[in-house]
Amino acid sequence: MKKVFYAVTRVGKTENVKMSGMGFITDTDLVIACMSKANKPYVKVFQDVVQCCHPMVNKADEFNGAYYEIRQMEFAREDGSKETREIEVNYYIWYKLID
Repeated sequence: MKKVFYAVTRVGKTENVKMSGMGFITDTDLVIACMSKANKPYVKVFQDVVQCCHPMVNKADEFNGAYYEIRQMEFAREDGSKETREIEVNYYIWYKLID
């Protein structure tokens, strides 16, 4: 595992949410510490992010790219029942390796 500085932007229809800080990169994944809306800490793992990111031109040890994941979400129907749908969540990821 290597230390990295990272910036992750979750792309939404109306707003973009940006997270940045220090994290770790494994051979395939980006691992970062996050804080939920209820102020509870958790660990977020972006799987296979190394394959999605490419080296930046004229910048040593910096990588960026687009990443997406499929999530299952529950939605309320008009009749009061719940429906489960799959949605795609898009991210823009940048990271720089630290020695």
